[in-house]
Order: sequence, then C-alpha cells, then structure tokens
Amino acid sequence: MTHRARGKKGQRGRYRVQALERALDILDAFSFDNREMTLTEIARKTGLDKATAKRLVANLVDRGFLQQDHATKSYRLGLKLFELGGIVFSSFDLRKAASFPMTKLQSDTGSTVLLGSKMEDQLVYLDKREGNGIIRISSDIGWRRPLHYGMLGMVLMAYLDSEGVDRILKKTPLKAHTRFSITDTAAFKARLQQIREQGYVVEREEAVEGVVGIAAPIRDYSSSVIAALGIAILSTPRLSEGDIKRYVRLVRSACVSISSNLGYKEASANRVI
Repeated sequence: MTHRARGKKGQRGRYRVQALERALDILDAFSFDNREMTLTEIARKTGLDKATAKRLVANLVDRGFLQQDHATKSYRLGLKLFELGGIVFSSFDLRKAASFPMTKLQSDTGSTVLLGSKMEDQLVYLDKREGNGIIRISSDIGWRRPLHYGMLGMVLMAYLDSEGVDRILKKTPLKAHTRFSITDTAAFKARLQQIREQGYVVEREEAVEGVVGIAAPIRDYSSSVIAALGIAILSTPRLSEGDIKRYVRLVRSACVSISSNLGYKEASANRVI
C-alpha cells in the first residue's frame, strides 16, 4: 500500500509537504544553545505532539540527520548534516579559489572552461566560463552526469581506488556518447591509469563530437583530488599537436594555481614549464 504525504499550498502557490516541514522544524530547533534535546523538549519546542515527534525523530535518526545518546536518551544533530555542510563549504571555497584562474584560462585560450567535482558518485558542474567561439557546452552549473562522463569525469575517476572505480562502473555502466567513446571496461581502466601517470587527459571527441577536452586534477590542502578543471576546444584540422601541448600547459597551470589557493603546498612541484 502506498502512502502519499499530505501537503498544502503555501505562500505564492508553493506546494508544501507537511511531514517534510515538520522534520525541518525539528532540525531547526537545534542551535548552539540547544545542542542536545530530549524527545519531550523537541516536541515542546516545535509544537508537535509527542507521538508525531517520535516518528519523525526516528526517521531522522535512521537517515543520519540526528543521533541519540543512549545514556541520556537525548538527541543531537547527526554526522550526515556535517557531511552535507562540508560539501557546501567545499563548493563555495573551491569556486572562490578557482574564480580568477578560470577567468584567466578562458582569456588565454578563448575556450569554454568547466569546473566539476564528484558528489554522490556523480559528476557535478560547479562553475563555468563561456568560450568566445561557436562551441556551447550544455553543462550548466549544477548539472549532473555519470562520473565517467567526458574529460572532467575521467580525471575524477582516475584518482579513485580500484574498488571505487568498479563500484561506479557497476552502478552506471559505460555508455557511448559518440562513436569515439570508450565502452570497454578494460580499455577505460587503462585510460584512467594513463591519466594518473601523466596528470591530465586529452579527450578527443569522446563526449561531444567535434570537441576536444583537456582537463587536469585540482588538489586541496590534504593532497586529495577534489575537483577537475578543463577546457573544451573545437576540433579542426588546424588544431595541431603543438596547440594541444600549449593548452595542456595552460590547463595544468590553472589547476596548480587553484590547488595552491586551496592550500596544496606541493602544487608548485607539478607546474608544467
């Protein structure tokens, strides 16, 4: 039997789900002055009856948004909120650190510049600088794609451990986006190894026909790869290997600058001259 959450329209015609509103009220009830509360205190502070509060609290505990101290029977905010807050904070911090290097890279290359990160086993686009040419990449800020998609996805996957790679490929199998896409698992893993060894990827029309992507990793203060930055270039007969090498240097230099802004102390050692 399927149960539907009851809801009602709020201000400006927005549809409001009562159960969700009440769960959020419970989370909002916590503060620096009220870091721990019993079920009775939660019910009193939110105005909910105790039975309703108990059901909602149990669900929030199951999902990690609340945790209970079994000795005192009181509740406090859970690690899931800490995790989500860390993602938000990192995204803001990353975009700020990447802002000028991205703008400079777009100016130096005239190409579309994309910044992406791994979130919930997907590639999420965090920022973008539109290129000067005719290329328009349909990957706007906030868009999600399979983690193995395109230049950014391959860079991010290259720095996962083997178990992580296998898990992602099982969850979202490789798919042909163009006639040049790699769909063989063994070949794809070999490509990831190559990316790790050289520190960048040159993706030739594997995600979008007519577009060459060049991307490299961004590291934070802990040396972890937390994002990837890349440019999308129109693939033409005039695009030489010398051009590719110049673009690789510019992309890697931008990644070094961003990593340095994030506190990666050894980033300068990887600078491409």
